[in-house]
Amino acid sequence: MKLLPFVALFAAHAAGATGLDDMKAALAGLQGQGTLRGTYEARQVETDLDAKAKGPETTSVAVAVEDDAGAVALRWDKALLKRAADEAAKRPKPNNALLMLINSTSGAKVAAAVNYAPKLLQTVAHSQLVSEKADTYQGKPARLLLLAITPAAEENSKVNMKENTHTAQVWIGADGLPLAATVTHKIKASFMVFISFEDQSREELVFNVAANRLVVVKREEQGARKGAGNDSSYRNTYTFTTKA
Repeated sequence: MKLLPFVALFAAHAAGATGLDDMKAALAGLQGQGTLRGTYEARQVETDLDAKAKGPETTSVAVAVEDDAGAVALRWDKALLKRAADEAAKRPKPNNALLMLINSTSGAKVAAAVNYAPKLLQTVAHSQLVSEKADTYQGKPARLLLLAITPAAEENSKVNMKENTHTAQVWIGADGLPLAATVTHKIKASFMVFISFEDQSREELVFNVAANRLVVVKREEQGARKGAGNDSSYRNTYTFTTKA
């Protein structure tokens, strides 16, 4: 009989817990033990909207990844690195696209993709739960969370932010772990009064759990930038394939 108050307290806590609480608890349990190996691929398609005659420029790279408790190792194919250097050295028209994509595929970016729980926990720490409802993902029961993400404060006093909104939809399973997410960003600002720019993007992420990590197995982003001398659209795809 003495256990009844504790049971009642536990039940009350469980009844008051949200899907966001469940996701935080589930993510905190992913400590990244063991070794994860696989291939990280990046594919970027960018279109310069000012260059009417120029079509989309597509660039892709792949790198072998090994993540263990002590380090994240990236192993680039030497032939790919040589091709990137040769294309960037061409005269009179160097092509830096491949070299830039290799440089942007940094250790920090890959490390986040293959162990996404810490980054997602940081994001939800600055988010508010707007709504939660029962839904399905790939035909299976899920909970759909709508989050409003609080943006970081703009430190440059010369930038006037007119719109800066970031929202996320996250599908979580019965265990509280995220299955997929869609994130949208909308930024409108002016700089030095007379320069204005806009950036709108949408990310779609698919998750899986491997080696006690939350892995982004696929991330697609598309968006458009306008102003400040840049008028372009882009569509990028990043995948990680686990190696047994």
